[in-house]
Amino acid sequence: MGAGGSRARQNAMRSGVVVLGAVAFGYLSFRVGFKPYLDQAQEAIDSSHDPAAAVASDDSGADLPREGVADPAPSKDPAVVLRD
Repeated sequence: MGAGGSRARQNAMRSGVVVLGAVAFGYLSFRVGFKPYLDQAQEAIDSSHDPAAAVASDDSGADLPREGVADPAPSKDPAVVLRD
């Protein structure tokens, strides 16, 4: 029985290594594939927490009405409601 248990342990360890490798590969593929979107999201988060960036973006004429563009519906998100 000693040889059978050793063989099962080797197979379990090999399976664990393969699973960890697959998870690492999937994570890296996700990071590389979605990098532009993740960068845009990070910039949006950073600019929403930076008061200087908010003031700079307000000077761009965002308060002026745009022709043919309706105002977006008010958000139901509590964070947006509290921020406004």
